[in-house]
Amino acid sequence: MRRTGRLAGVRAVRKAPGEPDEERLVRLVARGDRAAFEELYRRTAPWLAVRLRRRCADEQIVAEVMQETYLAVWRAAGAFAGDAVGGTAVGWLWTIAARRLVDAFRRRAHHAAPPSAAAPAAAAPAAEEEALAATVGEDVGDALRRLAPELRDVLQALVLDGLSVRETAVLLGLPEGTVKTRARRARIAMRKALV
Repeated sequence: MRRTGRLAGVRAVRKAPGEPDEERLVRLVARGDRAAFEELYRRTAPWLAVRLRRRCADEQIVAEVMQETYLAVWRAAGAFAGDAVGGTAVGWLWTIAARRLVDAFRRRAHHAAPPSAAAPAAAAPAAEEEALAATVGEDVGDALRRLAPELRDVLQALVLDGLSVRETAVLLGLPEGTVKTRARRARIAMRKALV
């Protein structure tokens, strides 16, 4: 499978042969096609909700972020560059959602303590973990799995999700200096594991 973006190969709902892929659906949405928008939502909303819940235990925030994300998709579908920049519609959608989640945390921080990140599920690996394991070598996948959860969370936000240090700090409820320190420790641990 060709890897065209951070989340290549990750699909919430498989499409039937002959159905447009998510990239095509986004282009149709850009032209105002409601049916394409509904299909895009049907395919991606379950996966997106699960992924957001792994980062935020507050269902109200998750619901707000989902609504804001799909509203942004409807309004800005024309901005999706897709294969021209090596990205996927699913990756683009997650980038919008991750940034909306950071914004929601910032809004809540003004009124109360920021919500805690959801504890990672131990029973089954997340879709992005499976995709990462499939795209990186076995040694790298093993090294990632051996990282302490707090280091892996920072690495995931910075590398897989493409967030900035500041956005990662808000997302994980950590000071920026802690994010930088954990990212450095994760890189060192990865280097040692891969030598």
